[in-house]
Amino acid sequence: MTVLTLNCYEEAIHLCGKIQSFGYLIIFNLDLNCIAVSENCSDWLHCDTANILNKDIYHFLPYFKSSSNDSFILHEQLPSSLIDKTTSYKIILNNKTYQLTIYTNNNKIFFEFEENEKEIIHISQLNDFQLKLDQSEDTWQVLVENIRTVTGYDRVMVYQFLEDSSGIVIAEKTSPDKEKLLGYRYPEFDIPQQARQLYEKNHSRQVHDIYATTSNIIGLEPSNIDLSHSQIRALSPIHLQYLENFGVRASASFSIIIENKLWGLVTCQNFTPKYIPYDYRYLCLVITQYAASKYLVKKERKFFLKQQDIKELEINLKERLYYNKSWEDTLMEFAEDFMVKLSAHGMIIKSANYFYTIGKTPNKNEFDKIHAYINKNIDAKNIYTTHNFTYNEPLQIDHSNWAGIARISFDDQHNSSVYWFREEIKIAEKWAGIPQKYPIYCKEKNVIHYSPRTSFQLWLNEVKGQSEKWSLIDQGFIIMVEKLIRNSILQKIIPVKQLNEKLIEVNNRLETYTHQLAHDLKNPLTEIKIKAQFIQIRKEISREKIYQFSKNIADATTLINEIINKTLESTKATPDILPYEYINTDIFINQLINQALENYKIDNYKVDLGELLPIYGEKTLLFQLFMNLINNAIKFSSKQQFTRISIDSFMEENNTIYHIKDNGIGISEEEKPHIFSIFKRLSNAQEFEGDGIGMSIVKRIVDKLQAKISIDSHLGIGTTFKISFPNE
Repeated sequence: MTVLTLNCYEEAIHLCGKIQSFGYLIIFNLDLNCIAVSENCSDWLHCDTANILNKDIYHFLPYFKSSSNDSFILHEQLPSSLIDKTTSYKIILNNKTYQLTIYTNNNKIFFEFEENEKEIIHISQLNDFQLKLDQSEDTWQVLVENIRTVTGYDRVMVYQFLEDSSGIVIAEKTSPDKEKLLGYRYPEFDIPQQARQLYEKNHSRQVHDIYATTSNIIGLEPSNIDLSHSQIRALSPIHLQYLENFGVRASASFSIIIENKLWGLVTCQNFTPKYIPYDYRYLCLVITQYAASKYLVKKERKFFLKQQDIKELEINLKERLYYNKSWEDTLMEFAEDFMVKLSAHGMIIKSANYFYTIGKTPNKNEFDKIHAYINKNIDAKNIYTTHNFTYNEPLQIDHSNWAGIARISFDDQHNSSVYWFREEIKIAEKWAGIPQKYPIYCKEKNVIHYSPRTSFQLWLNEVKGQSEKWSLIDQGFIIMVEKLIRNSILQKIIPVKQLNEKLIEVNNRLETYTHQLAHDLKNPLTEIKIKAQFIQIRKEISREKIYQFSKNIADATTLINEIINKTLESTKATPDILPYEYINTDIFINQLINQALENYKIDNYKVDLGELLPIYGEKTLLFQLFMNLINNAIKFSSKQQFTRISIDSFMEENNTIYHIKDNGIGISEEEKPHIFSIFKRLSNAQEFEGDGIGMSIVKRIVDKLQAKISIDSHLGIGTTFKISFPNE
């Protein structure tokens, strides 16, 4: 037969089905009929409790009355006042003062009665407690003193939950003859998770006597009665055994809730039976909540002052990073400030050609091993922190002086990094007994359960290999430094990159100017060559022809000079510096057409010229633009049986539009996106002369004139260029 193992954290302590002896419980459904009742209610109902099940709520009202001797206040408010609310009244029951608390849970209405002495708590008492908390820097110590004043318990402690879910006593007030537990640690299983969850729902709990009898709840199975919000719920037998082992007879706890989380408990212990009336428990809760608020305010103020200090350092660091040539030199200036802010004992600044140390750090050989180990085995992120750095492989390094490590790096290979180191802190933890549970086998039930600890004698545990932890403020500071340095590096890299790009651009531009100049000079030089050859070959030439040819040569020479001058100007001036004016295009367009027809020896052609509107631009740039477009149109149509060229213009909104159309070889869809690239020659243009520069020059001129150019072309049919010139 399999033996069942039961752990304390598996116990459903809120479904115990029992209440403590100082209270009574009646449970109603939403129809206000009794569905469960604690057996001890027979004390005041004077009948067998089983007989009152299914009775409606009005059956019970005559049994108790308001403590002010008026008619019971609920009588006129039922049932609407009960749903989704928690209300509390002082009532008289069996000639005793009781506190009646009414609340709903899981579609059930709970009437919970508990003894409550008819005593008045003066507002002056609360004011006195608050004044003491306001005037003291040790919030938790004042709290335990105040709680002990209210409850009269032998020992009152503040128990803080730690990151590992264990706890530690951080404040204590005891009777002079009782053992002091300040600084003692307690394991997580002393207060298991399901108990902590109940403390988040129900902020106070007490057991007035661990040996007192409890009362069963009849009418429903325990699994159907959720007592999470009950003030009189019976405690777990395991917990009662724990208290007995501790030597405690009565106990009470109050939740410390900070930022909506269970931060800790006010734990009260008495070595004789002791009951805390409802009003005094409520007062303890108010004082506890006030202390928690004071603690949070102090914590936030401390954080704010720390952040102000960090902000001032951040401003200085940012300024130095801006003016210094290297981030390494800047960090060296701030090294001591950084170590103070981070409570570090050593610091290393590392980059490709830099290695700087201050304080207690590993030597270069040891550091290289640590650096490589972290990169390989632990964390590839740019920010890494640990308070217990250890190796999973033997590196033969004593790292007791740097158990705490914080690292930031500024590149993916972590070649540029900053390390901070914290020394090991040897801690002798004081535990209330050895933090172990021991299994006990129950033969009758064939189960193994874990008994509460029986020993709470001081047990010292020496902790090695750990430093002070890096706090949230520390980590925020580290993130700030990493961000500033990374931005500084980028700011220094970007101008260098931009300069390199600028140099490449200038170099490419100079190369383009060279090609452009050579390309643009071809037409006027060809004109000069043709006219000069004609004069040389023909012996008899009329004076009119000589005059005409010499004028053509002079015009071509002037054009060459203008092209050279404008090209030089454009290398050192922006387009806005060149003089803009309205240019009449009809004269030079006719000239360019005639020169191209003559150069490509075309006899069969037709040129259609529409209206040629003036263009606002620079004269030489416009001449170069049309020279290239017209020359290409005639060149790539020159092998057709009949060459046809058309040029026209019109106004569109605030732009002058020109169309230059030919019936040449056309351009494929695949090559259209690359038509303006330098040295780009069309795949179907190999039989034509050219160097692939003309269209790139066209695009540069269009951009300089702040114009726009588009193309419509079909293979074997022809091409139309559309140029849109802005009017001023």
